[in-house]
Amino acid sequence: MSAISILRELWRRRALVAAAAVAAALVAAVAVYDVSVAPPSLSKRDRVEANGSIEILVDSAKSPIADVGRDLEPLTARAGVFARYIAGGNVIDRIAAATDIPADQIEVVGPVPLPGEATGATAPPPRHLPYGIEVAQRDALPILNVVTRAPTVEEARALADAAPAAVRQIVASIQQQQGIPDRKRVTFRVLGPAQAQLVADALGAKVGVLIFFFVFALLVLLILGIPRLVAAWRAADAGTGEPEGQQPPSLRVAAGRDEPPGEARALASASIAAAEEIVERVQLETPASPRSGDG
Repeated sequence: MSAISILRELWRRRALVAAAAVAAALVAAVAVYDVSVAPPSLSKRDRVEANGSIEILVDSAKSPIADVGRDLEPLTARAGVFARYIAGGNVIDRIAAATDIPADQIEVVGPVPLPGEATGATAPPPRHLPYGIEVAQRDALPILNVVTRAPTVEEARALADAAPAAVRQIVASIQQQQGIPDRKRVTFRVLGPAQAQLVADALGAKVGVLIFFFVFALLVLLILGIPRLVAAWRAADAGTGEPEGQQPPSLRVAAGRDEPPGEARALASASIAAAEEIVERVQLETPASPRSGDG
């Protein structure tokens, strides 16, 4: 089917095309905007949440930060261990208790997996819960980044602010149980107060335009395809197996008259002639029966 014939068919069904355009516009508007009927209003649909963050320095009692002669590598390695421990240990339970937020409402994301490490346990989960905590190590430094997510700024800041104290309590308990001397203990220092801000994630006009064209194209395909499907269905029910316009030329010629096609008539005449010849031979070869009066 050429483009001209498609345009002509769409013009004949212009009422359906107009209805498809209106339906596509409505779908795009509902996807991008909040539509209210009473009272009538149209406003952008925004997903608003708050993000918080805090930085924790993994240090020791005799800090190597101010000593250029000492290596930071041991503390950097420990920071990577603590990042994984916070994401999978009891630290989240302590953070939940300190903020009065249920622990089962907090999604936890651990650090990026190391090369060759399985990604199943550390891949970001789908955002189904209202709260979230993500723990990651900053580059190759003994610094932990704790990023939080919550419905409000206050909750996001509270989650971030509770992280350092929770880490200290868990690690101090382990150090005390193992009897580690103070000079060898790992300490945690907070690099500034917790920060939090609102983040609005809104669907833009470009997304609405894409949704409109997708839905409109789908409806136009249905407008063009449904009549052809109905015609093929009716042709199959009529026993032809194919639409009327696609029948072979010989059948279309013979469909308008009662007499059979020329080939069929010739075949029938040949059959009759052969039958007459066979009957004549049978009559010649059969002997005549005697008459009853001869005698």
